[in-house]
Amino acid sequence: MKVIHTSTNATIDLLQIATAYYFNPMDDSDLNADELAASIVSEAQRNAQTELRATSEILKLAGVVLRDRASSFSRGNNSNGLSPSMQNAGNSNYSSSNALTSPIANSIGGISNSSINSGLLYDRSAINSLSDDEETGSNVAIPEYSHLPGKFGSLSFSESAELTNSPTNRTKLLSKLDGLEGCNTPRRLDRVGSNDDASGVIRNDFRDAAVSPRTRSVIEEAMGNASSGSERVKSISRKPHGRNHTTTTLSNTAVGEMETARLPKVSLSEMMPAWVKRKITAESTGTRKSGVGNSTQSKNSEQQQHYYGQYEIHSSETIISHEFNRGNWTWAMEWSPDGNYLALATENHDLAIVDAGMSASLWKVIHDDHIGRLKNDTTHTIRAIAWGTTFIAIGGTGDAVSIIEPYLPASSSLRPSGITKQSFRVVDVITETGFVSALSWQKNSNILAIGNREDQCLVVKVCRGNDSSVNTNILHNVERSDWVNAVRFSPGGTKLAIGDRSGLLSVFLFVVVEQGEPPALSSLQNITMEDNILDIQWAPDAKYLYVGGEDYCITVIGTSKWDVLQKIGRDRWVPFLAPSRGGSYLVSGGSENSVSLFDVKKEWREITSLPLDGGIPLFAKWHPKDQYLAISGQFNDVIVYETSCRRLLEGKCLRSKSAVVAVDFSPNGKILAVGMESGIITFFDAGSSIFVTLYETVIGTGGDVTIRWSPNGRVIAISSGSTFVLLDTVYSGESGKHPQNNSRFFVRKVIQAGVNFASLTFSPKSEWLALTDTRTQILDIKNNCNCVRVLDQENVLSSGWSPDGSLFALVGTRDVVSIYDARVKSPSDWELLFSISFDITLNTLCWGPSIKKGLQYLAFGGDDKRATVLEIRTFERTWEEILGIPSKSNINDLDWNDKGLLCIGDDDGVVSIVDLSYLKSGRAVNEMNYNWQRQGLICTMKLTRNLGRNAITSLRWLSSNAVRNNRNLLVVGGSDGIVEIVDLPDRR
Repeated sequence: MKVIHTSTNATIDLLQIATAYYFNPMDDSDLNADELAASIVSEAQRNAQTELRATSEILKLAGVVLRDRASSFSRGNNSNGLSPSMQNAGNSNYSSSNALTSPIANSIGGISNSSINSGLLYDRSAINSLSDDEETGSNVAIPEYSHLPGKFGSLSFSESAELTNSPTNRTKLLSKLDGLEGCNTPRRLDRVGSNDDASGVIRNDFRDAAVSPRTRSVIEEAMGNASSGSERVKSISRKPHGRNHTTTTLSNTAVGEMETARLPKVSLSEMMPAWVKRKITAESTGTRKSGVGNSTQSKNSEQQQHYYGQYEIHSSETIISHEFNRGNWTWAMEWSPDGNYLALATENHDLAIVDAGMSASLWKVIHDDHIGRLKNDTTHTIRAIAWGTTFIAIGGTGDAVSIIEPYLPASSSLRPSGITKQSFRVVDVITETGFVSALSWQKNSNILAIGNREDQCLVVKVCRGNDSSVNTNILHNVERSDWVNAVRFSPGGTKLAIGDRSGLLSVFLFVVVEQGEPPALSSLQNITMEDNILDIQWAPDAKYLYVGGEDYCITVIGTSKWDVLQKIGRDRWVPFLAPSRGGSYLVSGGSENSVSLFDVKKEWREITSLPLDGGIPLFAKWHPKDQYLAISGQFNDVIVYETSCRRLLEGKCLRSKSAVVAVDFSPNGKILAVGMESGIITFFDAGSSIFVTLYETVIGTGGDVTIRWSPNGRVIAISSGSTFVLLDTVYSGESGKHPQNNSRFFVRKVIQAGVNFASLTFSPKSEWLALTDTRTQILDIKNNCNCVRVLDQENVLSSGWSPDGSLFALVGTRDVVSIYDARVKSPSDWELLFSISFDITLNTLCWGPSIKKGLQYLAFGGDDKRATVLEIRTFERTWEEILGIPSKSNINDLDWNDKGLLCIGDDDGVVSIVDLSYLKSGRAVNEMNYNWQRQGLICTMKLTRNLGRNAITSLRWLSSNAVRNNRNLLVVGGSDGIVEIVDLPDRR
């Protein structure tokens, strides 16, 4: 006979003790006692099958039964067969004065203090053998609950009274006991087989209870009903997997810990409301590519009596996301417990690990490799992944589960010798698992649930031996009638939900026990769905269980009564569900090209959807702190949405009355110049916490507007329509000869042309200015903007110098990229190095940072929906196309900062940012490892604003030389009339 101690079965165990001790001396003709027993049994059954918070009520009933049993030994039975306090059992205020007052009380107290705590079953023959004199011994008053097992015996008199009489204090007092930790109540279980062979079916055994046949039948009926599902659970002891096996024991995890005690004590701060608000605002605003929205115009019409200027402070509508091109479907994802890494499981047998640290401007893939062949000569197409406290588990089509041990910078002390950076090694393989469709780690443990298509749910323990080897013990094998598609431990780890293809949803109680014993696993509830179950998810507080599958709906089950609270119809099968960690939101599949977001607090009403391009979503996962939402599916990209506003600066978003077509920072970062389509140019103080207007003017006829500050900050050039104006920012007049100038800007040069100007740019040393209308003129700034060179290329749309001034490039509608050698002092002596033909119109160009002489990088883009990067080797007079970054629409503007970040503004309201800092190594690309170049192709950050209803017209990085610039600030202007500064922190 062995004793298994559990917390989730504590209500049943206490009931068994109470009824056994109460009914043994009762007269067979005592019908009132039978009725009372039946009511207690019924109440226990109902509560044991609903939720653990009812434990205190059952303990109260059990305590009264035990107390009255003890009183019956000392005082004898009364006339109706009930002790006085049992006659008042309906009164919820039990007095602590009815304390145990006989030797039997001390015997019962001994259950908690000796026999049970030592792991031995209490022998009831000790009570039956007591003489009459012993049964009527001296009275010893003890606190009311001290006779209960385990830590309940440690409650003081006042605490036991509070537990009985004060419902508001029950939770607090019970949590003090660590959720029944150490409450070693005897559960009479036998194993079929010897002690050395743990295999066999766990079953209830009441043969040792010295009770009357009538009493025994009542107890067996109550206990049998509560344990009806235990016969389906097999406890199996197999030889551990792994080459070097060292016998280990199960960890002594808080025995009997309640689900609620294992949940976070402080709820997570959800940031979704702000993100949802931005998303809904962006969807509801009637903005147009050609101008601002109707809402702004109607608001202005209501304010005709007052004038507030061209701009108003606006709430950000930008949605920030990270995208990773995987080249194939991604079936599953998982965040590390600390949220700093994201694991991606892809159809092409690859496991990728993304560094998603909060300090990173752009995330990077730090590991991407094939899993390779396993011990049984199979390979993985990964379908399931789970990241636990210590290990990562992956499984799929390979008839195995791989256990991977991550070594990361935060855990460098755990790295084996010889490993100098992060690594992800397969340390063990669980073979013969069949097709693995679901994995789930129990909270804060190395116990893993595996669902497979062999009609099984395996529960395994991953152990580390004394020689640091890793091996696996299979603890339980739950057999099902069909494929097991979903397994999920509850947030507190005390329940395990299993869903299979037959539509059967089963919930088991699961509690780790004393050392040397396997976890207890017993059936709690079975619910039949209408069709195949594909996913199961618990709400973070375990109040709800979400089920999705082939029945075209989301089923919401309340775990207090295990009843269906709501069914939400979908257009397709529901392959995944993702409740936010704070519990307020639920993300679901069930649509062809989008995922839906439901508000739990509004009865799971769908409040918005996230569109996806090109396929059906298969999986979604929230960040542990709800700061990101990752989505993958039947498309090549994994998309991670930022759900916080940390990159969006308060007071740094304005909406204008006209489309914003030009933006530029001053070199010191203190002033931001913004040009509108109407020709209005506004200068803002960008150094303050909010935008402050410094100066405003109208230049030209509007339309095409370009604004550029000179690198030395001395002058600012503006072209608007057919008008060019050069403004000076420094007064250099002579006293007595020139009038004083208190204006921040004054006009230095004006040029009127017969056609609109298309482009202007400064040389790095602010000596020359390139101005383009039908042709490109090189102007000498110091010599009153006199023209020193005219370049013959027509229809130029963009031009620029390399950062070191050695090269000058032009692009335009002639489908030609012209690159001049500008190393000579005078532009009149420039020599054409390359003339590269393309079959598309190129709208914009920019140069990358210069690190090594003779090695430059040029990016350009246009109507081919692609940003092309050239590597130019001037000493060799050669060039090579090294990178093509796709865009989903035409490219309007590019900017490349000196930290290596290239941003791409397109015609669809999206800014794409890629990290090309590897090009600053000083080596040619053909000398580099291809993995560096691959990073630029597969990792992209995107800023999306009014998708499809906005064109990004202009964007600029704040110079790294700007005052107090330890961040990456980017200003973005669009046809929606919004100008906004976004903060992208430097990962270094």
